[in-house]
Amino acid sequence: MNHDKELVLYQIFFIFILPIALLTFGIVPISWRLVVLCVSMIFMFGVIQYEKIPDEKMGLKNKTFKKSLIPYSLFTLVGAFIFVKLSDVLAINPNIVWWQYSHFLFLFLPVSLLQEIAYRGFLFPKLQVLTNKWWVVIGANTVLFTLLHVIYPFPGIMLPVAFFSGLALSVIYRYYPNLILISLSHSVLNFIAVLHGFFFLGR
Repeated sequence: MNHDKELVLYQIFFIFILPIALLTFGIVPISWRLVVLCVSMIFMFGVIQYEKIPDEKMGLKNKTFKKSLIPYSLFTLVGAFIFVKLSDVLAINPNIVWWQYSHFLFLFLPVSLLQEIAYRGFLFPKLQVLTNKWWVVIGANTVLFTLLHVIYPFPGIMLPVAFFSGLALSVIYRYYPNLILISLSHSVLNFIAVLHGFFFLGR
């Protein structure tokens, strides 16, 4: 294994796997979840700065915005429809007043943006260093994205939702790598998911 691939594996382990493992196995209390994830994000941004990863490589491509707008719009509409129907099938009816939750108001948009920067903007090109097989890149990206949601409540529902959401996000990003549009799409879909009770189960 060459040095570049070995370095990428270390980065993936310390940014995407170790923090979740520490929380999942109780080595670090789950109440410290936000702190642990913030530390991993700081480490990731440190790598971005140190390696001087160009914006274009991270999906910040102005020239792809127009041609990606319609696919992302359709993707978001289909995803929203699926979340609404899924909430009916699962009979989720939390009767929440979402604007009363400070977590929703102050963390919702930044979390969606940071997840896309991390899992698509940063992780996607890193996985491409390891392999040129797109199905492996998409599969690994989806698995690591799903792993993040192990630390959420009610994994029986959250993990399948995270897996299929992550797979769909990875596939569309593979064909339309635009970090701005995928972040907006992720934010809208998270909004729909929260509005239909996926993050408020058991309240």
